[in-house]
Parts: sequence; structure tokens; C-alpha cells
Amino acid sequence: MAQPTDPSVTDLRRELAKAHDALMDAETHLARHAEMNAALHCSERVMYSPLHAKVDATIQGIKHALARTENTTDQDDDSDWAHLVWDLDRCQHGRHQGDACGPDGDCNGTSAGNPHLRPGSVIGYDMRRRPIVMPDRDHKHDPAAWCPSRKAVTG
Repeated sequence: MAQPTDPSVTDLRRELAKAHDALMDAETHLARHAEMNAALHCSERVMYSPLHAKVDATIQGIKHALARTENTTDQDDDSDWAHLVWDLDRCQHGRHQGDACGPDGDCNGTSAGNPHLRPGSVIGYDMRRRPIVMPDRDHKHDPAAWCPSRKAVTG
């Protein structure tokens, strides 16, 4: 079973959070629609659709899944920094490189990622003057991928 700190769990949690947000908006829309119909027909009762109930049940399932995969280990001080670093590949619309993105700007469907930090770009140097590079999407959760010259020395 994957551990809560596993990068695949982190990616799944991010996708579940996006689905949760979309379903919350859908639930609000369905509720407003049902309330509008009740007002239109001067009804004292609001009749919510079966779809509204399914959306609500799915939201509860997502909340349960997010709670089960929440990191239960002690959070170290580096976790906020790790999340900051892992977000460096996001495009200006907030989507990770390769994720579905809106038609705004340069993305046109699939996120092109951060236009300022392409994979392989040197983004800094460590104390021994070794380059720190932006890793590709599949290796951004691997600290060794950020410093390839360290990998050759230590591994």
C-alpha cells in the first residue's frame, strides 16, 4: 500500500481536491436550480434532484478519501518548503506541467508548465557550486533529480 508521503498519493490528493472543488460548485448550482424551480412554482418545499444526492454522496466520498490519505506522520519543518519546490513547474494558471489547463493564454488545453523554469534549466547552485536544475515532471518528487551532480558523487 502506498504511504501518505508517496508522490503518487500527493498527486492523487491534488486531483481529488480539484474534483472536490468542481463538485462543490456543481452541488451549489443544482441546489440553486431546485430552489429557483420551487420559487417559480410557488412551492413551499424544495425538491432536490437525484443527481444532487449523487453529487453530495461523491463529495462525502472524496472527503473520506482525503482524510484517509492525510499524512499522519509528524510534519517536519521541510514539508512546506518541499511543497513550494514541487509547485515550481506550475503554469500561470496554476496547473502542473502536463495537466489539463484552460484555453487561456499559451496553454491551450495542456499546461506547458512554468515558462521561466523549463526542465533542465539551472535554477541555482549549492554550496559546492554544483547546479540545481528543474527536473522533469516524473522526477520532481525525487531530491536527487534536482541535483544530478550530487547523484554521481554520492550514488
